[in-house]
Amino acid sequence: MGLFYKHINSRLQHRCPIGALINDSGDVITSDEAKANIFNEYFATTGVDNGKIPACHPTVLKRTVLETVIFTEAKVISAIKRLKANLSCGPDNLPPILFKRLKYSIARPLSLLFSQLLSVGAVPEDWKKAIIMPVFKKAPAGDVKNYRPISLTCVACKVMEK
Repeated sequence: MGLFYKHINSRLQHRCPIGALINDSGDVITSDEAKANIFNEYFATTGVDNGKIPACHPTVLKRTVLETVIFTEAKVISAIKRLKANLSCGPDNLPPILFKRLKYSIARPLSLLFSQLLSVGAVPEDWKKAIIMPVFKKAPAGDVKNYRPISLTCVACKVMEK
């Protein structure tokens, strides 16, 4: 049992801490809260919508109606098999490796859950949340502009979407 908890704890720990950052005025930032605020400010400016609606030509669009989606155990197992086992947890703190190892046990409950959620047209609030993590792109590491944001979302939601 100790090996199981050791494995789970290793999956839940952060992989590499971000070192000191340098803000626009040249100050060295070392506190986690200040670093988070700097990343938040920068990432908020990088993904801003320009407000322009892209041109869509009517000949390209096809109008189809989605009657229903059927979630079978086989489809859920297939979606779980396609998950990358080494990815990080989302806001629910459930790693993909957990789903992969328990796929045959949880496929039926997940298929029932997904069907019920679709029938009422709702998803849990946690599935609408994401943890935004900075990923280092290039040197120097102290510059916030050398990081890109990634979104860590709930694994169960990813499985349902697939």
